[in-house]
Amino acid sequence: MNRYFGLRLLSSAVIFFGILVSTSLLLSSPASGSETSAEIAERLQNYYRQVESLSFSFIQTTKGQMIGRPKTGKGNGIFVRTESGAKMRWNYNSPDRQVLISDGNTISMYFEELNQMIIAPVNQGQADILFSFFAGRGPLESSFDILDSDPAVTDETPESSSDIQVINLLPKDPNSQISIIHLYVTPGSLIRRIEFVDHFDTKTTINIANISIDPFQVTNDEEIEKIFSFLPPEGTEIIRQ
Repeated sequence: MNRYFGLRLLSSAVIFFGILVSTSLLLSSPASGSETSAEIAERLQNYYRQVESLSFSFIQTTKGQMIGRPKTGKGNGIFVRTESGAKMRWNYNSPDRQVLISDGNTISMYFEELNQMIIAPVNQGQADILFSFFAGRGPLESSFDILDSDPAVTDETPESSSDIQVINLLPKDPNSQISIIHLYVTPGSLIRRIEFVDHFDTKTTINIANISIDPFQVTNDEEIEKIFSFLPPEGTEIIRQ
């Protein structure tokens, strides 16, 4: 896996996580077919604010002329909200190991194949999307125009069900790397797929499963420190940006 694809994983992971935790947590209240996309987003965000941690597994595929052959990665992710702030960790286990850890201000990304770790600040646009909901800084519509589903998009739903709903998010930030995001939601308010399309028509698709709500005790500092600590192997090249 080359660095270009790895950086696309980073960009998609950061944006995806903010969307995931703000839209996939309402497990017990099926969506009404009469709801608009804006109403669905608002309802899910209201519930999300009560959640302190979650874990999930994912499969990610990226396609487009800019990257050549389609690339696929899979692994698991963890998010927690503590008194000291929110944290996330992504573990890519295939096709090669990568570890991404962020506290909302800094992201470290380890590439086993390249024997490198990149440490960089989170740019403001990414930080807003990632942490605005968890920190209560603003509603979804402050970062996106929320559009109702396009029939051409719903034809690609990951489940053979006419009940799958699609929410389309158009970033308001003119400097955003993403041109549009499609969220695929089940009647039980579970996200089954998220698609990001950038300005070069490169599409990154993330299918998620095995979502667990509040699996960690966020007051257990020792457990949280262990989860979000990562020491790269000796000899790893450290690149600070």
